[in-house]
Amino acid sequence: MSGPRTAGEGVPRPLRIGAVTIDPPLVLGPMAGTTKRAYRLLCRRGGAGLVSGEMVSINGIAHGNERSFEMLRTFDGEHPVSLQLFGSSPELMPEAVAAAEEAGADVIDINMGCSVAKVRRSGAGVALMAEPEGAAALTSAAAGTATVPVTVKLRAGLTAGDEGYIELAQRLQDAGAAAVVIHARAASQGFGGPADWTHISRLVEALEVPVIGNGDVTEPEDARRMMRETGCAAVMVARAAWGRPWVFGRMAAALRGEAVPSEPDAAGRLGVALLHAQMLARDVGERIAMHQMRAHMHQYVRGLANARGFRSRANDVSTLDGLRRLIERYLAELRSTEDEPISHAASETQAKTP
Repeated sequence: MSGPRTAGEGVPRPLRIGAVTIDPPLVLGPMAGTTKRAYRLLCRRGGAGLVSGEMVSINGIAHGNERSFEMLRTFDGEHPVSLQLFGSSPELMPEAVAAAEEAGADVIDINMGCSVAKVRRSGAGVALMAEPEGAAALTSAAAGTATVPVTVKLRAGLTAGDEGYIELAQRLQDAGAAAVVIHARAASQGFGGPADWTHISRLVEALEVPVIGNGDVTEPEDARRMMRETGCAAVMVARAAWGRPWVFGRMAAALRGEAVPSEPDAAGRLGVALLHAQMLARDVGERIAMHQMRAHMHQYVRGLANARGFRSRANDVSTLDGLRRLIERYLAELRSTEDEPISHAASETQAKTP
């Protein structure tokens, strides 16, 4: 297992957690409703060293909920993949771990950072940060059962200035956590205000297991700077990867000290979006895929000319052919106004079987 690295080192080495190698040390973070199989595969192909699934309830698994088991399913091409579990009952954790491993998990992550009200009220997510004994028992139940590494995702305290996360992380390390992910904002901050990376540095100093940093990494140089300034073993990227699965390749180049590739042009972005939709349709069916793609399409066109008009029309699209035609019309509009250089037709993009 790789331990913390010294801040200021040169090219970061791959992170090893147990038998899992994360190369490059860039992780797609779990996002509810977003990090489904098709998008994880795109991010893996785009350069992520590890991809994470959206969180799954251990209670749902225990009760045989079909949706919970469907959320655990993985594609062959996305490995290594981390499947995230949430809950508060150590007694239910072994069954959930077994289901995650059966589904193909290379890493199992326990969510102790979600502050959504219904999760918190159930005693799961960030509520566990206020219950160190319960958090340690849950981690021990997972680590004692799993044949793959178990990691834990935390926040930098419940409120600003709360330093209990350090002692908690040490207890979780002792309970069997093979790595700790820390979002460098307190739970009370949500996603507002700047992330304080000094929390990551402090955790690196306090733990023997690797620390994965998260928070305010949006551009390639941010990833390089976080690793240099904090000494973290890997960087987790979540919201900044939404609609930008190629961001990991750009960040990997920055970590290697190489020239960072440019952002794709409009046709490149929408070609990936169409591929995403095709992959989703093959996985879950066209009707469901097109509904799920609405939020993704908003992100793919972020910052482009007349993006608002495109988003409005995309909300009414219900078929792949309709989406393809909408993209072709939009690219033609951009060509006619010369607001955006176009290098190739997005309609030429063909999906590959996941």
